[in-house]
Amino acid sequence: MRLPAALAVALLAACATPRPPVRAAAQLQRTIELSAPGLDGKVVDVAADRGRVRVVDFWATWCEPCRASLPALDALARELGPRGLSVYAVSFDEDPAQIPPFLAEVPVTVPLLWDRGGDKLAARFQIQRLPTTLIVDRRGVIRFVHEGWTEAQGRQERRELEQLLAEP
Repeated sequence: MRLPAALAVALLAACATPRPPVRAAAQLQRTIELSAPGLDGKVVDVAADRGRVRVVDFWATWCEPCRASLPALDALARELGPRGLSVYAVSFDEDPAQIPPFLAEVPVTVPLLWDRGGDKLAARFQIQRLPTTLIVDRRGVIRFVHEGWTEAQGRQERRELEQLLAEP
């Protein structure tokens, strides 16, 4: 199943401007259930990373704010990883061949997963704009959702991650 053209246009248009969360916030307090193939084809189960705080960032190579959000999340993963943070970046690109050239310009080291055009995950997580970031506690509960990205939002995400990392 392909991403409907109307949804693709909406995601593209929504990518550019910051505004408050709309529908993705409906995911709050739900347990994360997400698995997707990595770029190597092996399926990664985010829910299996129990006991760690998790960030799941939905993005695409054509998303301008993603050029800033992905490196910021990658830096958090390197810094806070030893304290129990895992970061996953899920691309909604149609073709995985678009990802390596993007990574040559915007290098990141976090696990990269792929969902062709958001076929499986966009509707399930009610993603309407990119990037959309889910912040998940150690028990696997989605505690925070952010749509779009700004530097101020990045600072807010860090505060939320610090809060969750301090919880038992």
